[in-house]
Amino acid sequence: MASASATETIERVKEPIQGFSRAWMLADSTNAYGVELGFKSGSQFWVVGRAGVLGGCPAEVAAAAIAFEPLDEVRAAWSGVPEGLTHYEVSLRYRDVITGWGTRVLAGSDPATLGAVDVLGRRIIDAAPAALGTLFAGWRQLPAPDSPPARAALTLHLLRELRGAAHIAAILAHGLSPLDAILAATHAPPRTGPGYAERMGYRGPFRDPAEVRERRVEAEALTGEIIVPFFSALTPEERARFGDAVERTCADAAVHTGP
Repeated sequence: MASASATETIERVKEPIQGFSRAWMLADSTNAYGVELGFKSGSQFWVVGRAGVLGGCPAEVAAAAIAFEPLDEVRAAWSGVPEGLTHYEVSLRYRDVITGWGTRVLAGSDPATLGAVDVLGRRIIDAAPAALGTLFAGWRQLPAPDSPPARAALTLHLLRELRGAAHIAAILAHGLSPLDAILAATHAPPRTGPGYAERMGYRGPFRDPAEVRERRVEAEALTGEIIVPFFSALTPEERARFGDAVERTCADAAVHTGP
C-alpha cells in the first residue's frame, strides 16, 4: 500500500486546493451574487464573506484576521453590508456559495473519493488548535451540509483557511509585514510584486521586493512546517489516500468550472 509523509502530502495538495479555491472565489457568478446581495463589488463580498464569521466586530479586527487586505479596503466592505444582513449572515451566504459550487462542479465525482476528502480532511482540520487563526476557527464552527460534493467543497475551503492561518504566523515569524509578503510572493506573475500590491489596494512607493525575497521563501517553508503535526493525525497510508482524493476531486472540479 502506498504511503506518504506529512510534508510530502502538504506539498502535494497545496496547489490543487489553492486552484479549487481561486476558481469559485473569482468566478463571475460569485461576484455577481455578492452584488445582487447589495455589495458594491464582489471583492467586498469576499471580505465580509470570509471575515463575517467573527460577527460584527470592528473593521480593524476583521482586517487583522484577514491580514493581507489593506485596512481601508476592509473598512469599506465592512461598512457596506447590505441592509437586512449581519456580517455573520453574509458568511453563511458565502458558505452557501462554496457548497453550491461544490454541488455543481463535483456532481459527477466518485462518492468514495469525495468522502475521503471530507473525512480525512476533517481529521486534519480537527487536529489543529483554534488558536492557529481566528478565521480558521470561525469557519470550522459553521454547520456542514449533508451532500458529499458540498461537504467536500467546504472541507477544501477549511484546509485553505488552515494553511492561510499558518502562513500569517510564518510571515510574522520571519519579521515580514503582510505587504512585504505580497511584494515578494513566490507565486508566478502577475500574483506578485508592486503591481499585484496595487491591484489589492495598496499604494506605493514600495520597497524593493528583493530586500525580503529570501525571508519570504523561508516563510513559505515554515508555513508547511507549522501544519505538519495536523497532517500527522493521518497514517502514512491515509495521507497517500488523501493526496489522491484531493488531486482527483480538484481535477474533476477544474473540468466543470465555469463563470
